[in-house]
Amino acid sequence: MFVASLTGPLRRWVNRFALCCALPALALAQTPRFHFTPPKVEPVQGLAQRIHAGELHLTLKDFLSLVLANDTQVQILRLSMDSAQASVLGARSPFDPSFTASFNSTRSTSPQSSQTSGASTLSSLGQNTNLNFSQTLETGQQIRLSFGSSRNSNNSAFSTFNPSIGADFGLTFTQSLLRNRTNLQNRTGLLTAETQVLVTGDQTQTQVADQLVSAADQYWSTVQARDQITVSQQALDLAQKSYDRDQQSLKLGALAPGDIFSSQSQVAVDQTQLLQAQSNYRQQLDLLRRLIGADIDPAARTAALVLDDDPSATAPVPPELSVEDAVAAALRRRPEMDALSRQQLEDRFSLAQARDSLRPDLSLSGNYGSNGLAGNQVPVVTPLGTTIGGSTSGFGSALHQVFAFGSPTYGFSLNLNLPLRNSSAESQMANALVSQASHAYQVRNETQQITQDVRVADTQVRMAAAVVQSATTARDLAQKNVDAYQQKYQLGSITVFELLQAQVQLSNAQSTLLGAFTNYQIAEIAYQRATWTLLDHLGLNVVP
Repeated sequence: MFVASLTGPLRRWVNRFALCCALPALALAQTPRFHFTPPKVEPVQGLAQRIHAGELHLTLKDFLSLVLANDTQVQILRLSMDSAQASVLGARSPFDPSFTASFNSTRSTSPQSSQTSGASTLSSLGQNTNLNFSQTLETGQQIRLSFGSSRNSNNSAFSTFNPSIGADFGLTFTQSLLRNRTNLQNRTGLLTAETQVLVTGDQTQTQVADQLVSAADQYWSTVQARDQITVSQQALDLAQKSYDRDQQSLKLGALAPGDIFSSQSQVAVDQTQLLQAQSNYRQQLDLLRRLIGADIDPAARTAALVLDDDPSATAPVPPELSVEDAVAAALRRRPEMDALSRQQLEDRFSLAQARDSLRPDLSLSGNYGSNGLAGNQVPVVTPLGTTIGGSTSGFGSALHQVFAFGSPTYGFSLNLNLPLRNSSAESQMANALVSQASHAYQVRNETQQITQDVRVADTQVRMAAAVVQSATTARDLAQKNVDAYQQKYQLGSITVFELLQAQVQLSNAQSTLLGAFTNYQIAEIAYQRATWTLLDHLGLNVVP
């Protein structure tokens, strides 16, 4: 309605200006900027290329690399890095620029009670446009740019310009001189968020490494379950041979009918143990499938898992480093210590921010602006009979006057805020000091925990290596004992019960040796985790 009341050229200018203001606003409203790349739920990968002839062959390194790529828990842990990055994005909000635009039009008509109004009924139309830009710089200064234009018309006989077109431009900056002089209040949140990204990375490494250790333990437990089938099968074969021999002796009359039940019972026991070992192995394989995502991939779900590692392939050896050297190395490498060090840095940020908040607030502000005026200048006849005015100029003339800075406005101000007491800042400082002391205790506690982890892991791996040697000797002696008892049984110097006992002892010794080898591998993994050398040995990266 108000645009229709304007003159032709000015109406066209207002239409163009409104369109120019509206288009960016509409574009921003429909396509908002988003500075964060959302994480994707990645599909299971790395399985298809490892399946050959219906079999999925895995070594420990292959298995753990698949765990890193596909395990659901690992992927959930990694999302904490994305959350930390999003927090950095939020911490930058104090430095975000802001742009505002406004346009308003007002028509007013009112009867007048004074001749100085220039009309008995004063009718006026005012149209104003304002554009503002503001931002806080990272160095602490606050700046504000403003531009405004106006068009005013009325029926007053005393108006010099009717209609009048005005324009103005302004620049304002504010600098804190005491409190927040270096923009510490705003930068602390950003520094803390950026440091927290590193802390989260350290914590993620720790948690994912624990997942890998658990997965490696599961892998070796499955290998033990696989090899236990072989041990149970060997025990069954020995029991079956004894039973077959007893049946032959029974047919020849060399064995009493009641004596065959011992060997027959042992066959049944060993068959039961073999079935249990086979069932346990299948259950362990299902756990492995879930860890590598093979239960999701249809092709991998039906493929037979083949574990290519042999726990007895390498001879167990104790650690090369002494306990004290291993502890010192772990304290240098473990990400838990790095995370606590960075958290102490966050405490220093908070403490500096609290101390800064206790300072008086003194700020210096400066402003500079310029103005311009154009429109239809009403001719005025002076007392001397000279005519002044009668010219017409447009918005371009007003802009020229503004940026020629012929009519400037400038000034400065000092503002002091001196609180007699700042309880909020004192509370913030107290909390920062408490947090600083808390993290110092946490560093000490983590040092003790790492020392204990390394010492326990060192003891376990050395003990596991010694147990393997002892169990190997016991297995060899049990084998020799069975060989000797078989000869004695054939000569009739011992009973079938004694032979079966020797065979059971051999089976137990083989199971013990298998468990000793597996326990050594698990202890070695725990030692590498405690000294933070596990990933180096495997050539893996926890956080890609």
